[in-house]
Amino acid sequence: MTGDLPIDIPPLAAKAQAIADRGQWRLSSEPRTGALLRTLAASKPGGRILEVGAGLGVGSAWLLAGMDPDARLIGLEVHAKVAGICRDVLAADPRAEIITTNATTWLEEYDGPPFDLVFVDTTEAKFHRRDVVFKNLADGALFVADDLLPNDTWTADHPARVERFRKEILTEPDLVVTMLDWASGLVVGTYRKRRG
Repeated sequence: MTGDLPIDIPPLAAKAQAIADRGQWRLSSEPRTGALLRTLAASKPGGRILEVGAGLGVGSAWLLAGMDPDARLIGLEVHAKVAGICRDVLAADPRAEIITTNATTWLEEYDGPPFDLVFVDTTEAKFHRRDVVFKNLADGALFVADDLLPNDTWTADHPARVERFRKEILTEPDLVVTMLDWASGLVVGTYRKRRG
């Protein structure tokens, strides 16, 4: 490591980032966030991992780099062209499934086994509908969200949304939370279902 920037970029993450750079897609996970995702995925052997907002596959590739052979990743992406690129980038890894869908609708309707780690990288599920994320988490699951520090991709109404999120997430009764004002700004929480 040089400072806190990873020097061991997973090949699939590098491939996805090169595609993002060529297309001037500026919404991918930055390398420090990716390295954290890789570490957290490694803590869930055989885990079921969900990425809400897969984009072009940069974050997905970092998650896959940390996952063991028995872990599985589902990535949700609403934009068909973007999802197609992500699917192509990750095609060689049978642990990944990319679904073209509205994430909120998919999460509302999902009735499969709960997830052990979720990386939320979309506006709706992060800021407005965390309830549909939480209902699909296993006890002890990790909840990760990024893009909580100002950057030049933010719209005019985004700062107020982030400020509200940062206040709300700290008092979320089902999460044990740490805020990280580092990289793009992250929250990492452990989901604990309330007893009784």
